[in-house]
Amino acid sequence: MNTYQVDTVEREEIKLVGFSLMESLNNLIKSKIGGTLREELDKRKSEIQNRLGSGMYLVQIYPHEVRWTPNVPYQHVIAYEVESFGEIPNGMIYYTLPAGRFIKIVHQGAESQLGSTYDYINSTYGVRPIDIEYWNDIHKLEREDAQIDIYIPAI
Repeated sequence: MNTYQVDTVEREEIKLVGFSLMESLNNLIKSKIGGTLREELDKRKSEIQNRLGSGMYLVQIYPHEVRWTPNVPYQHVIAYEVESFGEIPNGMIYYTLPAGRFIKIVHQGAESQLGSTYDYINSTYGVRPIDIEYWNDIHKLEREDAQIDIYIPAI
């Protein structure tokens, strides 16, 4: 597994449609609900109007009123990018990622090894309000040649 910082990038606003849940990291890992929602979203992708591409986003929005730990619930948004919001499918939500400057960090390797990349991010950049992951192909996430792009705010 290789982790490397690519660059600081400017990102335009991104409109997303998918699922959202409030859960702690420990419960998310234990229940595997994130993977279940990801697979469900993949099965229902044809229901999403104006969808762009086949890649999927995970947006992790951390609480600002308490110090985050793996036991503190926070919002997870698992979604596809859309050109514009159409009719939102039953049980799904819409979410808009604001434009801004982000540091792009690439995780090269299986998703199960992602913890070491987040250890690097946490020790290098500290506390932040949001993490954004982009999965180009969710069916290849456990392969050694998988790539997950991670964006964190450039503060």
